Amino acid sequence: MTPKRFLTRLALTLLLQAAGIFIIYLIQNSVQTHLPFLLVTMTAMAVFCGMMYLGATITAGSKQSGRFIQLIMIAVFLKMLVCLALIVGYKKGFEPIDDTFIWPFLLIYVTTTVFEVTFLEKIGREKQTPAP
Repeated sequence: MTPKRFLTRLALTLLLQAAGIFIIYLIQNSVQTHLPFLLVTMTAMAVFCGMMYLGATITAGSKQSGRFIQLIMIAVFLKMLVCLALIVGYKKGFEPIDDTFIWPFLLIYVTTTVFEVTFLEKIGREKQTPAP
C-alpha cells in the first residue's frame, strides 16, 4: 500500500468518523460538550494508525517472518492502553457531566480498527523484497 493510498483512506476514515459524530450529535446534542475529547481521540487514533503503517511497511519486508505478527500483537496491546488512557484521563481530568461520549468514542474505535485491519492485511499480503 502506497503512502498516498494510506493517507487517502485515513482521510476518508476521519471523514466517516466526523459524519458519524455529527449524526450522533443530531440525535443527542449533549455530545457537543465532549467534542474536544472526541477530536483528541480521532487525532490519537490517526497518529496511531500512521505509526502502525510505518512499522508494518518496515516489518513486512523483514527476513524474519514473525516480526510482522509480533508488531500486530504489540499494537493491539498498545491500542488498548491508548484507549484506556484516553477514557480514564478524560473521566478523571475533566470530570464530564455525563457519559454520552461513549458512543462516539466507540464509533471512532471501531472505524479506526476496521481501517487498521484492512491496511495491515494489504501490507501483509504484498510481495515484499527484503532489505539486504
